[in-house]
Amino acid sequence: MVRHSSAPQWRGPTTLRGVAWPFEGTSQAARLIIACVVMVVSSLFIAYSTGFVHAPVSPPPPPTSPVARVLPYVGTWLGPGADPLIVLPSGARVKSSNYQGVQIDGTTYYYNLAPRASFDPLARGVVTTDEIQVVAVVGDAPNRVMIYTLKKNPGVGIQNPNENAG
Repeated sequence: MVRHSSAPQWRGPTTLRGVAWPFEGTSQAARLIIACVVMVVSSLFIAYSTGFVHAPVSPPPPPTSPVARVLPYVGTWLGPGADPLIVLPSGARVKSSNYQGVQIDGTTYYYNLAPRASFDPLARGVVTTDEIQVVAVVGDAPNRVMIYTLKKNPGVGIQNPNENAG
């Protein structure tokens, strides 16, 4: 066989035993674990960089909408400090939040519990459906709650029954 003078020639040992491999002294199980770790880390890097996987986001802040702030008054009595009881002329005691509404940022929100007993202005007949602005209807009958405000009408006045007592 004749070699051409411009052909590259290998000058050195014909085996790779002289080359120092990085994991030469480790066992095969350790090499397998290292290979798996490298694959997982590189896969996560690719997933995050392409947007396929997103970092976990913090939970949303608690709701601050008027509806979310009115609903606690609906389900339970918040005590005499937050929701004092009102004595009606009939002798019935009702939550002031159901009778007078809940003030939130300068706006009064009323809640109607129909078909259950409710003492809000609409249930008492002080206002009509034309005089209210429905904000939300939450749940289904018989546990439905309608939250509303009064339309801007200077002729509509809601009176506290305790003001007449005396």
